[in-house]
Amino acid sequence: MAPPLTKRQQQAAATAEQLLAAAREVFVTRGYVATTVGAITEAANTAHGTFYLYFRNKEDVFGRLIKDVAAEMYREAQAPWTGDPFEALELAIRGYLGVFAAHGGVWRCLMEGLHQSPVLEAMWLDVRRPFIDRIDHNLASLVAAGSVRELDTTVAAHALGSMVEWFAFTHLVLGMPPAERRSLDEVAHSLTDLWFNAVYGRVDAKGPRSTS
Repeated sequence: MAPPLTKRQQQAAATAEQLLAAAREVFVTRGYVATTVGAITEAANTAHGTFYLYFRNKEDVFGRLIKDVAAEMYREAQAPWTGDPFEALELAIRGYLGVFAAHGGVWRCLMEGLHQSPVLEAMWLDVRRPFIDRIDHNLASLVAAGSVRELDTTVAAHALGSMVEWFAFTHLVLGMPPAERRSLDEVAHSLTDLWFNAVYGRVDAKGPRSTS
């Protein structure tokens, strides 16, 4: 068991959380490019220099926000095994979408930031890697057990993960198709149906078509 935090450590942790909360508010309101360290410290009601005791720069604090949201998403997407692969997958996708919907403004800011910062791009690829690796591992286990046909599990993992990820962004952030017309449960069911049938369909994939 870790020793209890000292009063100074508790105060430092509280200040860091205060800055994170302020950063989230400013990023969501202003967007990635227009956000400055000064705007964050003003929103947090802290001295400008205090920010640099906890974060290196704007990229660093935004990266922390993304990591926290991704960790929440990863937890929610770990659905308990029910014995029914479709149901387990649907629960996982529903959990992912729920967290995505709760942090839509952060994801919009991320899309903007990825085009501005190679550091942020590399950070995001690192953050999403555990999701893809988990899908790849699960698919490889299914192939090895003979439960599904032969697949390039790495390509399939990236494709399936990106399907859910990008649909979540266009639907929950950009509003296409309009979110108010479908519940998250309905959307999760449709995405699960696509994923499940892509993996469990018994038709073997054909080789690349000849262009000659």
